[in-house]
Amino acid sequence: MEFAQSISYPGTVDEVVAMYLTPDYLQRRFTPFLVEGTAHISVEDQRITLGGQCRPELLPAAAARFVSTPLCVTFTEEWVTDEASARSRSSVTVDGAPVSVEATSTLAASEGGCTREVTGAISVRVPLLGGHIEKEAVAHLGGVAKRERELAAAWLEEHR
Repeated sequence: MEFAQSISYPGTVDEVVAMYLTPDYLQRRFTPFLVEGTAHISVEDQRITLGGQCRPELLPAAAARFVSTPLCVTFTEEWVTDEASARSRSSVTVDGAPVSVEATSTLAASEGGCTREVTGAISVRVPLLGGHIEKEAVAHLGGVAKRERELAAAWLEEHR
């Protein structure tokens, strides 16, 4: 199921890209969703990857019966920058679950900082229930964007 989100940041394009490529920021974003001590992060040029075990108690009961545990999640994001903007390609895969997320985004200067326009697709390959689970996931993206805005604003304030 396709989705689109817009997230505004109180920082320049360069500051926000640098933030996204910082392991500490990525850990801050994902730690609440991972089993403690399982996160591993690597950075290579403009590409950052995080892997770890998803906390099993976060799985909806309806979905838990379709997956094996532990669920190992991998998040990868790669950035390309030019003079005035940046573009990213992001993916989330979950070993042991028929779920994936693919997204692209553009980050450009806007009033008071910059704005990230994200488009992508969530795929849940479960017969009969996949579409329902995708709709539920897309419905929660507003909360994800709000949390991302708050985390980024705090991070940027702390690192200026």
